[in-house]
Amino acid sequence: MDDILKIIIEKQHEAKKIINNASIEAEKIQQSLLQKSEAVNEEAFLAEISQAEQKADELLKSSSSGIDQEIKQIMSKAEQHAKEIEIKAKVNHEKAVKAVLEMLFNRSEGK
Repeated sequence: MDDILKIIIEKQHEAKKIINNASIEAEKIQQSLLQKSEAVNEEAFLAEISQAEQKADELLKSSSSGIDQEIKQIMSKAEQHAKEIEIKAKVNHEKAVKAVLEMLFNRSEGK
């Protein structure tokens, strides 16, 4: 019976060693997978950042183009208004000159 008890105890020790070694190996595998997962996540994160930067650049170019177009429209309208004001100023200047000449002419006739 002692021999059987010794064999059982030995087998239990062997089983504990096997379980311990399996646990150590499982931990190594888990750490390796975790590192790989972190690397994959970092790559995905960097790819997302790159895409976001690219979209931001596209939006910036698009808005810049829209702003340039809007500036051209505003400048065109401003030039048109300036021409209209210039025409009105010439007309008013001509009216003022005529009025002054009329006043001078009427005074000289009245004398």
